[in-house]
Amino acid sequence: MPDFIVLLDGGHDGPLHLIVEITGYRGEDAKEKKATMETYWVPGVNRHGQYGRWAFAEFTEVYQTEADFQAKLEARFDRLINRPQE
Repeated sequence: MPDFIVLLDGGHDGPLHLIVEITGYRGEDAKEKKATMETYWVPGVNRHGQYGRWAFAEFTEVYQTEADFQAKLEARFDRLINRPQE
């Protein structure tokens, strides 16, 4: 179960559902969860198309979470804005 799911308004195609994981100690289970989310779950649910748009972000440094969150949001938003329209 994710720590948070943040809904972001990207201006089109409905909100982006951002799955947020905050990981202190990054054990093998956290690495596997990240790999599974990025390799299988997010691409699969996005390809299905019936559940909106999804992305995943992991934060490991508690004191850097705010800055990291802002940077990841900006990067994801830029990819959404600059992607070719289908």
